[in-house]
Amino acid sequence: MKKRLAGLFLGVAFLFHGNFAFSQFPSGGPLPEPIPLGASGPAQGMPQSFGPMMAGMPSDDQEDLSISSRAPSAFMEEPYIFESTYYGSVGARALMRQNPISLQVTTPGPTLPGQNFNGINPVMAWGPQVTLGYIFNNHMFEFYGFYIPQNSKQISSYAPGQVSSPFGATGAPAGFAGLFQNASSITTTLNDAVGNVEFNYRRASNAIKDFEFLFGLRYFNMFENMIVGTDANQTSLGANPALEANYYTRTNNNLLGLQMGYEHNMRVLKHLGIGSFAKGSAGVNWWDSNVSLVRGDKLVGFQGGQNGTTFGSVVEIALYADFLLLERCRMRAGYNVLWAFGVSEASQQFNYNFSQTNGSNQIGTTFFGGPSLDFQFLF
Repeated sequence: MKKRLAGLFLGVAFLFHGNFAFSQFPSGGPLPEPIPLGASGPAQGMPQSFGPMMAGMPSDDQEDLSISSRAPSAFMEEPYIFESTYYGSVGARALMRQNPISLQVTTPGPTLPGQNFNGINPVMAWGPQVTLGYIFNNHMFEFYGFYIPQNSKQISSYAPGQVSSPFGATGAPAGFAGLFQNASSITTTLNDAVGNVEFNYRRASNAIKDFEFLFGLRYFNMFENMIVGTDANQTSLGANPALEANYYTRTNNNLLGLQMGYEHNMRVLKHLGIGSFAKGSAGVNWWDSNVSLVRGDKLVGFQGGQNGTTFGSVVEIALYADFLLLERCRMRAGYNVLWAFGVSEASQQFNYNFSQTNGSNQIGTTFFGGPSLDFQFLF
């Protein structure tokens, strides 16, 4: 009984003491604990590496109003998908050169149609194209190239003893006088080839959906060879090579420049998208040209040429459609147009006066156009 009374007494005393002590604090609540001693820094026992992380965490009574770097902008429908992987494409593209400059080659007889450089309609020539790139978030590093192998187109005029040309009427070297007048045939042939290599950096825009900016370096090569051949033999039997001659011209252009542009793609159906791109380079063109006159029996009338350095530029525009075949594979079909500015053309090297043996240093513009088809993969 004494033990129970003692316990009850102690409990009453504890409650009394607690109420007395609370009545001693100000009405605002208990005083704060004293500031701990020692250097400031992370809480004792917390690893130092947690410091920056904890410093950026909001307190219980402070709302975090910062915007995540992956949040969509006002123009985007959804956040950009961050990814790090390789991508590539393989396919083919075609280019058709514009007709050469107008230059009258033959003076026809009464029933023979005239022949003109402008009458050469270059073929639509196909070649391979390939892309290989690496994507890191919205940054892309890309190699792209295509090559159109040398192709040929020619026109001919044939009428024994009736085909004449202004070539060689003056200044013809010994052994070539009259070969281009009153001949049996004259044939004009154009050969051309195009190559292209690009190294580009692409950045997907966070502000405009499916829009990419492009910056890079572009190398463009344009090779041309043109031949005007004459045959003064009246018959193919017992042909005399001394009555045959070929007037050759050749040009080679190497354009290197900085490039910039854009590409935009818009999905119109679940498995179909349409888009466009435009890019242009500006830099230097290192060009050279050669001209020569050679008879059928290998007698050389003259050989000459020129070379130089000038401003060069390539501008390319395309429209295309993308067909989604698999989750990470699509087919792209489009049409491209391309202008090469500041280039030397083979058709500009001819001169009616054979005493002009070095060709021309005239610089012009050449236009190409054609379709393309490739398959694109995301690895």
